[in-house]
Amino acid sequence: MKFEDYKLFTIGPTQMYQSTLDVRKHVVPYFRTTEFSSLMLDNEKLIKKLQFANEASKVVFLTASGSGAMEASVINCFDVNDKVLIISGGTFGERFEKICKIHNIPFETLKLGADEELKASHFDAFDNKGFTGLLVNIDETYTGQLYNIEIIKDFCEKNNMYLIVDAISSFLADPYYMEQNNIDVTIVSSQKGLCLAPGLSIITISPRMFEKINKTDVKSLYFDFKDYFQNMERGQTPFTPAVGVCFELNDMLHKIDKQGIEGRLREVKERCDYFRSKISSLPIHLPSYPLSNAISPIRFEKDIAMDFFIYLKDKKQIMVNPVGGELGKRSIRVAHVGDLNYSDYDNLIEEIKKYFAM
Repeated sequence: MKFEDYKLFTIGPTQMYQSTLDVRKHVVPYFRTTEFSSLMLDNEKLIKKLQFANEASKVVFLTASGSGAMEASVINCFDVNDKVLIISGGTFGERFEKICKIHNIPFETLKLGADEELKASHFDAFDNKGFTGLLVNIDETYTGQLYNIEIIKDFCEKNNMYLIVDAISSFLADPYYMEQNNIDVTIVSSQKGLCLAPGLSIITISPRMFEKINKTDVKSLYFDFKDYFQNMERGQTPFTPAVGVCFELNDMLHKIDKQGIEGRLREVKERCDYFRSKISSLPIHLPSYPLSNAISPIRFEKDIAMDFFIYLKDKKQIMVNPVGGELGKRSIRVAHVGDLNYSDYDNLIEEIKKYFAM
């Protein structure tokens, strides 16, 4: 079975749109040109528009996975003089913890259990404790929980903290208003809601965080954002970018802009609602905490998750996201981003039914 024969219900890489696949067929051009600079400046403008960012925000295009962008954002925004609070409710929150530990950035953790909903009361123990920043994966992809941005925003404003949001899974699946919610850094990657090939991450930086970064001494050649700021003034990056993905990005941003961000979000939500309504009668359930529209974190009543994942992959050429760690035995995740339609979900639901009937 060839890779292209699989139907992807995965959050990243996603089932790519044909228009993106058409862009990928083209020869990757040389990029130190005025034409490529114009394309990148156009990408910058559209990213800020779709994230409802301040027009004076800066955008870094980083050839790295989302984890690389997370690390780059942390070391540019904070140092040993800061004190960071990390919301950690899964493997991606834990990744922020590891990054801070490696780089000796003081931090504390607001730890959530696998089925624990984030509430305002969780922040009481951290109020007025001298924190300068907060790190959060707004959709903790491990569990599918969509954290309440209003609660987080209020706490950060009250404590005069910078807010850094990993929106890698949530962007273009859930409403996202960067300036309105006083978000200082937004991290996204190409392979999730944008439905592009992996390899490109995009970091949007508020004007006030831009000022802080310019005073931070970053011990890195590749990850120093100040170099990216300077190069982006002419529509370039300091190092070779993922050129082909940059072209995919421009094509996708224009399609979403033409459709309207509200239309794209509605499309994802409708697919999400359709799937969740159809599985309500099956012997599976969803967690009770708020969920992102990006994925449905299905929970089984028995330890069959990995067997079901292999059954779909090997027997039906269907890919869903398995789950690691403590949830791995009883949970899989089904994505609602990508080039998927209702008939695709009908087929998946039918296979779920067949599996339980075996």
